[in-house]
Amino acid sequence: MYMRPSRRKKRRRLTNLIILIAIIAAAAVGVFFLLSNFTDIELFSPPLKEIETVLPESAVANENGILYEEDGSLYLKDQKGGALWDLKLEPADARFAQSPSLICTWAQANLQVLSYAREQLFTASVASDIMDVRCGKETVAVLTGAADEAGQTLYYLTLFNSKGTQTGQIEFKTRQVIDFGFTGDSDMLWSLSLDTSSVVPISYISTYKADGSPTSSIENNTQVIERVYVTSDTIFASGTNNLFSYNYFGEKQGEALIYGWKPEVSSIGGSTLELAYVPRGSAVSLEAAKLFSNDLAERIFYLPQNTFAVAVTQNQFYAYTPNAVMTYQLSGELVKTTKLDYTLTAAKQLSDTLAACWDKEGKCYLMQLN
Repeated sequence: MYMRPSRRKKRRRLTNLIILIAIIAAAAVGVFFLLSNFTDIELFSPPLKEIETVLPESAVANENGILYEEDGSLYLKDQKGGALWDLKLEPADARFAQSPSLICTWAQANLQVLSYAREQLFTASVASDIMDVRCGKETVAVLTGAADEAGQTLYYLTLFNSKGTQTGQIEFKTRQVIDFGFTGDSDMLWSLSLDTSSVVPISYISTYKADGSPTSSIENNTQVIERVYVTSDTIFASGTNNLFSYNYFGEKQGEALIYGWKPEVSSIGGSTLELAYVPRGSAVSLEAAKLFSNDLAERIFYLPQNTFAVAVTQNQFYAYTPNAVMTYQLSGELVKTTKLDYTLTAAKQLSDTLAACWDKEGKCYLMQLN
């Protein structure tokens, strides 16, 4: 005789089935997190993605894409390496500079400014050959040099707005301009210059409004300043012996010893700086890196064997070796190791969110940074 199961048995079976499903779901979640945190496993698509175009190592990038010059043309690619546009340069040896808003090309004394839609915003000519250019949000700074009667070079920064109107000019006289750039929505201009006319070289860090009006000046005669990094409220100056921090009034806030180390990569996010140093003279393999933030507290990363490049963002630090990429928390903990089935020979951080890598077969890869 066929016996129908009682309602109590049905409820018990249903309860057991629900419990079994819950156990399976919990186990799946546990396996997911275990695999996600296991350093030798990539759960999803590989973080290094091969692209058709082999980028030159001079390529740069921002949120609008990857920009580079090759064979007399300027190219813009998207964040995945896809072609957006190219532009024939006239002359073919013209140089370029970029910001997230503007693209500048120049040769001899002639300047051209473009938008990322390849629209020509303006052209301009200056009094002497252009040495370098920097782009801001709506301002362009052009560095030129002209010899005086005694044969000494006089340096000038000429400022243009995005409509091509000259808004100001800064004269440095015989102080050599080492570097310059813009920061912030108001296009605050900063410059690093060096005066070697005295017994002791003197480095100057100066800031200006977008029209060239001076706002502050920092003088350092204890060592030569090599690099400047500017956040929304702090100026960092990296010298031969020390890393200094100053407020916008030029008052020193702190310093750290970096003798024997050189700045390698950096990330600026609003008021926050992450700056990585590597040992000077490390041409083949990097044994360690020093990481500094706003407070200039030192963190040392001892790198894997054969590390040849590093990258840093606001959230993580990366070490590149021929057959693996290591990802670290900024506090130093290893997050994961991405093993590769090809051999890398070079890597370069292009922006806060993107790095390019090259392998020994000549292939090029893009890696999204976090």
